[in-house]
Amino acid sequence: MTPLQMHVAGATVQHLGPFGEIVVPTNTSPLSPEIRDKWVRPLYFGLRHDRAAAFVEKNLGEADLELVKVLLSHFDWRSRKTGAHLAAFLGLSDFEDQIGRLLLRSDVCYAGFGYCVAIAEFNTPIGVQYLNRYLDYYLKKPELFFDQNNVMAALKYLDEVNGTKFFDLHLGNWNDFVVGKQNWDLERSIDGFKEYVALFKDIKKRCET
Repeated sequence: MTPLQMHVAGATVQHLGPFGEIVVPTNTSPLSPEIRDKWVRPLYFGLRHDRAAAFVEKNLGEADLELVKVLLSHFDWRSRKTGAHLAAFLGLSDFEDQIGRLLLRSDVCYAGFGYCVAIAEFNTPIGVQYLNRYLDYYLKKPELFFDQNNVMAALKYLDEVNGTKFFDLHLGNWNDFVVGKQNWDLERSIDGFKEYVALFKDIKKRCET
């Protein structure tokens, strides 16, 4: 991929880290127009976007494992965010390890929120482990403005669901990370994540009925 193609795909920050050797399925070829127009365009902005909820309710029955596989492997934040949402809606927890690896690698921007939504929906010890691993590393990288807030919010959400206290283990590092970052409001991120998961679950329930 050219530098311009990498930028458009969401690889706006090149960083070296311990997760670069983690293997994930990756396809840098253009996504088919059919998949792009049918699935990615209506969903990549998330469920709060106009008509996204109605689109999911109408079309989720046509989504399947192969579609999610294509979306998650495509090197672009839009398709990966869409794939993570569809995996969560369909309950395809077999993709959880791949989604967790994508989160750790953080190859593209904006997709991390979708990964967190899927991990929160699957709610397994494996997913929680990925969230903890992410925070153990990325909270110690104050120069990387990635998904630290979304991962903290997802971990807080799962703590409340499961009666665990993993979130508290990262508060010290969080406080160090946000020094000089005036717009990083953790409470706002937590509240926003909870509201989004509630919206997700409401849409999923309507699809099931």
